[in-house]
Amino acid sequence: MVEADPAGGTLAAASGWPAEPSLVSLAAATRRGGEPALIWEHCHQLPGGTSVLAAPALGEQARSAVGMLGPLFARLSELDSDVLIDCGRLGPRSSGLGLWERAHRRILVSRPRLADLQALASWLEGHQPHAEIELVTVGDGPYAEAEIADTLGLEVLYRLPWDPDGAEALVSMPASVRQLRMAPLVRSARTLADELTAERGRASSARVDVAPPAEASRSGRGLAIGSRVFRAWRTDTRPHSNGSVPEEAAR
Repeated sequence: MVEADPAGGTLAAASGWPAEPSLVSLAAATRRGGEPALIWEHCHQLPGGTSVLAAPALGEQARSAVGMLGPLFARLSELDSDVLIDCGRLGPRSSGLGLWERAHRRILVSRPRLADLQALASWLEGHQPHAEIELVTVGDGPYAEAEIADTLGLEVLYRLPWDPDGAEALVSMPASVRQLRMAPLVRSARTLADELTAERGRASSARVDVAPPAEASRSGRGLAIGSRVFRAWRTDTRPHSNGSVPEEAAR
């Protein structure tokens, strides 16, 4: 796992690791070039055995290191390993955008709530085609995966549970501990990881077809990506599957 969040990292502090090795030490080691395998020398290990290239806590250092490591990260496919990269928030000038654009699979993470989905919709306006972007939602919300997919025009892969205790245990407990193995987040994340690795070689034709933004969705709302879609959601007072009106729509 590569923690390439330009805002700075949190895994080192959460895991009790020293400041180095990290992105910074790797960037210093590759000033005059280097092979992708050099990454392993600058990783920490999670209790479950996963190697982590951690980011420094200071955002300025993280952004500088990610920028310097661009040529090396462009060769990550040469490693005999699946690499998960945390690009953090993808702002217009984010140093993680280059990593995001080169990734074999590009997956956004969002809570299925109105404010989060509206921000996601605004971001998607400048990042097409959506057929190459997938979404994982975290926690409960009033909108079903099919409704989110229809409105945003992208595939919703999975919904992970909101499980802060499980997230904390991931960096402090061995994978063999029953408390960790049975945590809702860990069980769901394992299922998602199996799906991602099993389908990493699938052809683009196997992806869900996404209609152009102007085409009408099955629910009668347009697939236009933007805040107007979410204003429609806000004022939609039709009962949902449990017979109640979503909290956001009732405001």
